[in-house]
Amino acid sequence: MYRYYVLGTLALTYAFSVMDRQVMSILLEDLRAEFLLDDTQLGLLSGLAFALFYSVLGIPLARLADRSSRINIIAVCVAIWSVMTALCGAAQNFVQLFIGRVGVGVGEAGSSPPSHSMIADYFAPNERSLALAVLMMGASFGSLFGLVLGGFVAESYGWRMAFVAAGVPGLLLAAVLKISIREPVRGGLDAPATTASVARPQQMSFRDTLVALWRVRIYRWVTIAHIPATFAGYAIFAWLPTLYLRRFDMTQSEVGVLTGLLFLVAGIPGYLLGGFLGDRLGNRDPRWRVWLPAIAMGLAMPAYVCGLWAPTATIATVLIGIGHFLYQTSHGPSLAAIQNALAPQMRAQAVAFLFFFVNMIGLGLGPVLVGYVSDLAAPQFGDRSLSVAAVSVIKKLLGAVLGYLIATRAIHAAAHAAKP
Repeated sequence: MYRYYVLGTLALTYAFSVMDRQVMSILLEDLRAEFLLDDTQLGLLSGLAFALFYSVLGIPLARLADRSSRINIIAVCVAIWSVMTALCGAAQNFVQLFIGRVGVGVGEAGSSPPSHSMIADYFAPNERSLALAVLMMGASFGSLFGLVLGGFVAESYGWRMAFVAAGVPGLLLAAVLKISIREPVRGGLDAPATTASVARPQQMSFRDTLVALWRVRIYRWVTIAHIPATFAGYAIFAWLPTLYLRRFDMTQSEVGVLTGLLFLVAGIPGYLLGGFLGDRLGNRDPRWRVWLPAIAMGLAMPAYVCGLWAPTATIATVLIGIGHFLYQTSHGPSLAAIQNALAPQMRAQAVAFLFFFVNMIGLGLGPVLVGYVSDLAAPQFGDRSLSVAAVSVIKKLLGAVLGYLIATRAIHAAAHAAKP
């Protein structure tokens, strides 16, 4: 039962990280009024300011995690991002707020890669799709916490207190992680053939590690598919509350509750179904771990597009909820495909490199592009300019579908190569 406690605690840690990111999205209109910002600047705050150091620092921290205590790294990083989130509430201008968001990214850089690596050492290969899906469920709870907490606190006490309320609880979580989580044995649940190969990756240079990972076709194509997927996903997550505030007659707290529940109610079943099917079908044919994401992304795209143009908040929520449900089914199976394809002592670095590429492009540029296109479209489309901009990035999901389909061929080739 202890491993489920570890999984739940790591999922809670991921929830806190997403909460501290997502609280920004419900406060964008407040920040625009306070500092007289345009949508491009708001996109920089919600995207690039966080993603730049989050992506870059994730790699050296993951290399450290593959050699030392992963839980110590996670606990320290939780404390750092929590403090920096709270300090965002003290910002007096755009530059200070940008620096604060950079600090949040610095802290969060050391959380996810070690968490993925630890889960692979607590759960066997045939259990990892569901276990990683449970970890990723933290994003749905984090979105709910960030949007609801941020909306209510900002409406009652101002946007500065919303940052403080989101940041301070993380300090307690950091202490819980340090005290209660044990470091697992690396590769203890993997086949001997896999664990025998771990010595060499430990000694490899940064460049050699990247080259070795990129030569693994499964890893390469799943990473390539993730880039357009996260480009579209992060853009929607960052701008959806603002879109509701501009298009529909709703208060900040109402939008926080509605969009937070949307991410939770649609996201949790999506994560669980994807994880369950990824393990169930993937154990019969490992290609299902990437077939499922391809199918889900293809179906999510029209649901998102229709929802972004819906005339009422109710219709928009239903359609975007369907799209979000389908979108989230992809995470558990595809991440498990990566973990199962690699040696244990490369796994944290593999996740860090994956996050580097997808976050620099997806998280870093997705929200910025939406803001830039929205500014260009505003003279013609008014309050609907955000819908125009969001639809323009949703189309990127076609690239994700293609990448996952090519990854199925890589898995098939690897399975045949492994046969005697």
